[in-house]
Amino acid sequence: MAEFDKFAENYHESLRNSLALTRTSDEYQAEYKVRLLKSRTARSGTGLNILDFGCGVGLSLPYLLEQFSGSNIFATDVSEVSLQLVLAKFQQVKIIDSALNTTEKFDIIFMSTVLHHITASARVEILENLRANLKQQGCLVVIEHNTHNPLTRRIVSNCPMDVDAELISMRDIKKLFSRGLWV
Repeated sequence: MAEFDKFAENYHESLRNSLALTRTSDEYQAEYKVRLLKSRTARSGTGLNILDFGCGVGLSLPYLLEQFSGSNIFATDVSEVSLQLVLAKFQQVKIIDSALNTTEKFDIIFMSTVLHHITASARVEILENLRANLKQQGCLVVIEHNTHNPLTRRIVSNCPMDVDAELISMRDIKKLFSRGLWV
């Protein structure tokens, strides 16, 4: 059983409890991130292969489907329970057991608050594998928590799903990407 399987059924409730201090919702956060993705990519929005890497229970999927209608939306996660919930709710999304073993190539790989769940020692290998799954002009979009924000640190420290999380700063993300992973 994957570590996140135990959170899948109550994911929304746990996340809402963690976000209560912000007076925002998990849906608002997911929609905002996808709209940011859409505004920052120079893609037409149709006919693309887009992977939601670390999709969890699929918070971003309705917004990916809306903002990139006419595209192929794929999802993967380490939690089989989460993927079963995604499959039941979003039949039009293609589930991939492991993005690291697929032959599919993607125009966009979207990682929304996933990298901090990957141990520092495994990040380079996973990012290299994701790069191999991008089309020639593809892009990997990483959205992570603001490590300088005390409210963010408090939310993460109180979130049951983040108990083993290793927050990563923008500076450290830039270091990862400057290590020859990306041209």
